[in-house]
Amino acid sequence: MIEAILTFEFVLIQKPTGEVKPDFKPIVFSFENKQFTNGNLSELIATSDLFSILYHHTTSIREITGGFSNYYEGRLKETSFQVSSYFIQAESETQYLTILIFTLDEDLGAYEDIIKSLARKMDYLFETFETAKKTNQISLISKIHNNIETELKYAAFQIKRLTNLDKIQKSALIFNSYERLEILKTLREFPKPKKEVREIVERIRENPNLDVLLEPFLELNLIRRDWIKGKRDKRTGLIQNQGEYLFLTKDIEIIRVPNYELLDHLKESKHELYSKYEAKVVDFFSEYDPKTQTVEEKKKVSSILLNPDIYDLFAMLRNKYYPRDKIPNVFSEFADTELILDELIQNQIVIEIKDQKERPWLLLLTDIQPIIFFPEYLLNNIKDAYHSEDIKKKIPFEVAKKALDLLEVAYPEKIEI
Repeated sequence: MIEAILTFEFVLIQKPTGEVKPDFKPIVFSFENKQFTNGNLSELIATSDLFSILYHHTTSIREITGGFSNYYEGRLKETSFQVSSYFIQAESETQYLTILIFTLDEDLGAYEDIIKSLARKMDYLFETFETAKKTNQISLISKIHNNIETELKYAAFQIKRLTNLDKIQKSALIFNSYERLEILKTLREFPKPKKEVREIVERIRENPNLDVLLEPFLELNLIRRDWIKGKRDKRTGLIQNQGEYLFLTKDIEIIRVPNYELLDHLKESKHELYSKYEAKVVDFFSEYDPKTQTVEEKKKVSSILLNPDIYDLFAMLRNKYYPRDKIPNVFSEFADTELILDELIQNQIVIEIKDQKERPWLLLLTDIQPIIFFPEYLLNNIKDAYHSEDIKKKIPFEVAKKALDLLEVAYPEKIEI
């Protein structure tokens, strides 16, 4: 759950004694949890944590793979929350912070694109705010405050909409996260102790919440967790290989596929757009190979599925097609319809085709489909790992047997998405 979004200006206040006191000057606060207000802000985030966040930004001691400049996320020390924050320094060297505060059980990775979008808007608003302050334009400052408040509320609204994901969006969570992709890559080799998987993910993100990262895998029945009882080493007397292990029992990919229902409908109705649309679909898929998709391409497609407004339009166009000037209003009050359409067209998910009267129509060029399949390759991987002489690649008999038993059970299972 998102608790609040806060914006600050970092200032240096000179006291009459000449002493300089650093402080965080509030700009606009948007409290989503109404139990918090300006009056009890310290129960949400302490001043010491604010300084810690600023320190991380200004010293760049933490850099998250796949992140972007001036972005930070971490757990607060003084209160039981985690944050995602954005930092910008104006030309005047004035420093601004935008801080989103979440409960500890939230998966911040799911909101990465929403936060990035907010950050881009805050860049412009803080720059405008800086100019208005220099020229003492009181009315403009007030207007900017209102605009900041609107953007914060919109970001919070979008975040809340992502709390109830369907199975396609849960699949997108896997491919939109470097940490989850690393988990998938690791478990495609052979079963691993949960502790080892955590250590691997820690190379990408400090102090990861592994249970949260595993949620979409478990909800889609891709991974099983099981406790392995170890064996006592006769020489040392210590129990070895005991603990919780993670087993991949189904594999997953996210690919583009033609919208066959739309093709059939246009053909059967002898619609004038059919020949043009079919030609565009054929052109795209004659060049498209799902096996050569890069991680970044999968991540981009997944991020679209995790944008609530874009996903609403995408879902609508899976079943119908519309003139551009007659798109139904399925968007939130904050959404920019033209920007959403442009992004879908730019990423070759939606295509615009003109009819004989030059009227533009919007059609889904490619559907996006997660596919879940049985990881047959694991059978040999498990066998090789069991017989391996490399201690780093070797798994004990108990783990190999459990893995094969789980795969046998999973083989006939069909997972609908």
